[in-house]
Amino acid sequence: MNCWHCERPAHAICRFCGRAVCRDHVQKMPFILEIYGPNQDGGYKGLVVPEVVYCGVCKPQDDPIKLDPLK
Repeated sequence: MNCWHCERPAHAICRFCGRAVCRDHVQKMPFILEIYGPNQDGGYKGLVVPEVVYCGVCKPQDDPIKLDPLK
């Protein structure tokens, strides 16, 4: 598989979209694995991996988006 950016051999896959990237084009971004809560004070906690592979092209959403019912 080749890098999405430069067509050289890839070394990793973007955690968010699946694009392949080489070592020169890999970026890092945090990824939330799990969210726990609400607890007694109404707060939430999350289990986060601080540096997962990110291609730099895709745009993970900041907030959840509404999905229409599947038919």
